[in-house]
Amino acid sequence: MSRNWVTPVIYTLIALAVFYVGVQMFTNTSSFLRSIVMMIGIAVLIYGAIYFFFIRNRMGSGANRNEMKKYKQAVKQSKQKYKAPKPVKSAKTSTSPTSKSTPLQKKKTKRKQSSHLRVIEGNKNNKKDRASF
Repeated sequence: MSRNWVTPVIYTLIALAVFYVGVQMFTNTSSFLRSIVMMIGIAVLIYGAIYFFFIRNRMGSGANRNEMKKYKQAVKQSKQKYKAPKPVKSAKTSTSPTSKSTPLQKKKTKRKQSSHLRVIEGNKNNKKDRASF
C-alpha cells in the first residue's frame, strides 16, 4: 500500500521532464543540442571505461579463452585433414590426353575409408511386426 503514492509522483516527474525538454528545444535550440551531444559523449566515455576495465577482462579470460583456442585449433586441423586436393595440370596436355585421363578417373573413384566411422553390429534382420501389437 505504501507504493501507491510513488507511481503518480514518478509519472509527474516524467511529464515535467518531457515538458522541460520541449520548452528548451523551442526556446534555446543550440544550447539544447549542445547539451544533448555532451550527455551522449559522456555516456559513451563512461560505458567505454566500464567495458574496458571490467567487462572485457571477465568475458575473455580463463576457461572461455582456453576453450576458444582449443576449438580454433580443432577446426584448423579438421580443415587440413579434409581439404580436397587441388588437381595438378601437366605441362604436356597435347600428347594423348585420352590415355592419361583414364588412370586419373580410376584414382578419383577410389575412396579412403574414414577412420573415425565404424559399423555397429546388431540384429538387423529381426524386424518387429508392428501390426501384431
